[in-house]
Amino acid sequence: MSGGSLAVALAICHSLRESDAECVFGLPGTQNVALYEALRTSGLRSLVATSELSASMMANGYYRASGRPGILLTIPGPGFAWALPGIAEAALDSAAILHIAGAPATFPGNRYQLQAFDQSAVAAPLYKAVFTAARADEMEDAVPRALGCSMQGEPGPVLLQVAQEGTIRVSPTPPSSAQASEAARNEGAIEEIAQDLANASHCLLLLGQGCQEASESATRLAEHLRAVVVTTTSGRGAVPEDHPLSLGFAFSGYGVDALNALVESCDQVLAVGCKFSHNGSRGFRLRIPAHKLVHVDASRDVLGANYPARVALQADAAGFLSTLLARIQTAVPQRGFDVDELARWRERAEAEKQREGIEPCMRDIGDSRPQAFFFALRQALSRDAILVTDSGQHQELARRHFPVWCRRGLITPTNLQSMGFGIGAAIGAKLAQPQRKVVALIGDGGLAMSGLELLAAVREKMDLTIIVFADGAYGAIRNQQRAAYGHAPGSGLPELDCAEFARAVGARHVRLEGDPEAALRDAFDVPGVTLIEVRMDDSWPMRWAHAKGVVKRRLQRG
Repeated sequence: MSGGSLAVALAICHSLRESDAECVFGLPGTQNVALYEALRTSGLRSLVATSELSASMMANGYYRASGRPGILLTIPGPGFAWALPGIAEAALDSAAILHIAGAPATFPGNRYQLQAFDQSAVAAPLYKAVFTAARADEMEDAVPRALGCSMQGEPGPVLLQVAQEGTIRVSPTPPSSAQASEAARNEGAIEEIAQDLANASHCLLLLGQGCQEASESATRLAEHLRAVVVTTTSGRGAVPEDHPLSLGFAFSGYGVDALNALVESCDQVLAVGCKFSHNGSRGFRLRIPAHKLVHVDASRDVLGANYPARVALQADAAGFLSTLLARIQTAVPQRGFDVDELARWRERAEAEKQREGIEPCMRDIGDSRPQAFFFALRQALSRDAILVTDSGQHQELARRHFPVWCRRGLITPTNLQSMGFGIGAAIGAKLAQPQRKVVALIGDGGLAMSGLELLAAVREKMDLTIIVFADGAYGAIRNQQRAAYGHAPGSGLPELDCAEFARAVGARHVRLEGDPEAALRDAFDVPGVTLIEVRMDDSWPMRWAHAKGVVKRRLQRG
């Protein structure tokens, strides 16, 4: 059993620094003790999590807040396996992560090696590519190549396995930068797009996560065309949702009828930086006729995968929008949306959103509606604050009621929806954006799953706020069970004393009472790690749904 070569470890750290990396997330173990010794004098910030699962969520949050690859360090075997939910989240949510792990042990003539399984086979469906290298001189090439691969085309996770011997191997071969930029150089296609948009009476811009670094260009394009802007969940804030042309917040619910009607009313739909995943297309209920759709994305695989388009262009969002603006600025748009039209669509979308779902109520504060709480939270936070959620009922409420006023201002697990995301991702986001306020919103189930990561935040002396919606259950699952069967087996949680938990990990505890905005402002002003407890109750509509579920189940039994 070996801790690895110090020369190789030093080369990895040197290459990371040369590639402008700032910090890494992970855990030390037998196979990477040399790497942690090299980190000690490398100038890189190393954040040690309580588990590789949370470390992978931290790396994810780091990318989502900054647009720079998160770097994850694990041992092979159990460390590699424990990180996989975060890697799967990154793969499905297009988040660039460089995962540096030891290669499985291989000693000729011996089977059943310690902690060894075929990591490359497991990695195949989750990682964009697997690099395997051994020598120090190889790391000078392998590290920047792996980092570049994680960002090329659609961002995603890349694995760099540190082997005992051999030369650099890559599986599969990453696409070349020339291939990735080929469509971006297609001047004829961009000219055609510019002409069609200028000639259209009404345009809709549908922006995904790929537009987060193109916020200014996207906003200017919308203003020039007087086009309405709608985003995917991961794209929210690419154009501020209080901009007059943004309908992002109005369409932040789960309904699709109003959005489909909006699409029908438009001549052109320009979708940039979105892959039309299940959540990005409202469960594939979004209807966009192919003759209206222009789809631009950095990944060739995304184009046409779910939605055929009249024009499908492989290009980086920032480069495409900049080039398109240069082409279209001299053209006079035909009409665009006026104030009255925008107001009508906003009202229609808001009315649909208000009809969605059954919401809980909040104890101990003046207005018990979740909508009032999120209004207070928005008022208490600066424009550039980042809200990070876990997976659960609280996320549904945040997506519906919290407007996003800056790029990368809302970070949620989107296409995997893994619980345990919120706290780790918030820590990663705070390291990526130390000057911005970062707030994590989680449920008490998420706190039970990943709350010990607050030890890392306290140890690192972070200014971080965690808001816990405490209802004693996996709330979203319990609601589904009760509505369908009248019972909720397995979704109840043991009582968790949030005040004692906060004290145990060294955090400050606040129980939200009275005026929520004033209480939140006071809590945000105190440095360090603060756990804000918001007690939740069943609303009368929830109790009525439960009663109907009981009756439904009895009738089914005869």
